[in-house]
Amino acid sequence: MKKRIVVMLIVLLSVSLSAFAGAQAEADKGYDLYIYNSKGENAAQFAEMAKAYEAETGVRVRTFSIGSGQDHMETLRAEMNSRNKPSIFSIQGVKELIEWYQGGFVVDFNSITDASFKALADNISPSLRLTYDGKSSFGVPYNVEGYGYIVDRQMIADLFGAASVDTFLADAKAATYAEWEALVKALDAYIKRNVQATVKLNGSAYKLATAKTGLAKNLNGVFAVMGAEKWTYGDHFINVAVNAVFANPNAAANATDADVEQLRGAFLAYAKALDLKTSYLAGLRGAATRGQDFVSSANFGYDQAVQIFADSKAVFFKQGNWAYGNIAGVHAAQAERLEFLPVKMPFESADIKVPGLTVAKLNSSIPVFVPNYYAINSQVPAAEQKLAMDFLVWLNTSATGKKYIVEEFNFIPYNADPATTILPNSLGNSILDYIKAGTIIAAPYHGAPATWSGDVVGLRLMEQYLTKPNWTAQDYKDIVDYAVQSWQNLN
Repeated sequence: MKKRIVVMLIVLLSVSLSAFAGAQAEADKGYDLYIYNSKGENAAQFAEMAKAYEAETGVRVRTFSIGSGQDHMETLRAEMNSRNKPSIFSIQGVKELIEWYQGGFVVDFNSITDASFKALADNISPSLRLTYDGKSSFGVPYNVEGYGYIVDRQMIADLFGAASVDTFLADAKAATYAEWEALVKALDAYIKRNVQATVKLNGSAYKLATAKTGLAKNLNGVFAVMGAEKWTYGDHFINVAVNAVFANPNAAANATDADVEQLRGAFLAYAKALDLKTSYLAGLRGAATRGQDFVSSANFGYDQAVQIFADSKAVFFKQGNWAYGNIAGVHAAQAERLEFLPVKMPFESADIKVPGLTVAKLNSSIPVFVPNYYAINSQVPAAEQKLAMDFLVWLNTSATGKKYIVEEFNFIPYNADPATTILPNSLGNSILDYIKAGTIIAAPYHGAPATWSGDVVGLRLMEQYLTKPNWTAQDYKDIVDYAVQSWQNLN
């Protein structure tokens, strides 16, 4: 009996020690809350924000941010299958939500009873909510973003005269595609051969300067383009064309094959506009052309394109307000002089299927949308879910949290009032101007099949077209066919 008691005590002690050791291992993982961030552009600032949160609350936060311009889904899938899953993770729109919703990884905000978080979630504008079935809500917006052709006001002053900057930019926003194309070709002739042409924008005439002075002396091409970053022309550029048929991501997500067929005219306009943009390229060491060098990340990656534009070697740079910090890091003074111009395409009236939308409206607007959402992981313990809610409330309501959103991340808060908000960066304020004017379109490509725009269409363009110096009418047709058929095949 004594031996049996001793054995039982040993067993109980072993179990207790094992449980204690397990609890210690869990307690000693080094953090209380794990946040997965898919905005690589603000990785350093995001880590600093986590430290500020710990200083204010005592909650230890682990952050992970992907590299700038990197596809985050494979990394996130690995993290979701690990022992220490993120409590908060990023979802980039409806096409990614479907995977996490069907896998049971997202907390439905309608089921949450925490008063502070419920108030935050309920106040998200219905147009900005991340929904799957039209009823449930699954994400807190990171921010709202927009993109177009970034232009430096001082460059326009040096090209067309200081007195013409405001009128030039206003007329460029309203210009037709034909006027835009003529402007691009005139700038190319001026840069390469000093041809001093007069161009018309919105019916107004603008004459190029007699001599190249100031920033104009640095130019070697019209556009800074990231040939190695397929998401810029596969996702964002083609999104402009998708707007012609689908008004929002949910419309695209529910598209039938017949609906997708209606995109053919818009995709033809997309192919022609992409051909124009990639035919007049600036480079780090001189004018560039399409080819294998153009799709090399060593020469035309994200950082290289930022450098080309910040060095005033290009007039236009198709990017979003998220690039503000990158540009400021190269040329702080230039970053304060930036504005957006719309991405224009040679649409025909018959290409437009969205009620109330016109060619003129589409070509004078910029996409403004929620790029990322913070979702709460339903697979982590309830205590961690509560910490996640507390953090998201702090980030979006506290003075410190809002300071990081606006001043460090250079974000436009999703709940900002465009009539009263003034941001500390030029690109954010340019987007607010478009919002106030009502000249904005959406991001319906977020509702296309998950891999379609970047990994399928973008990859095909990179491998088969951006390496070719000249495109033909047959190339345009092949691009259209592939874009339509690949969407239908993935549906």
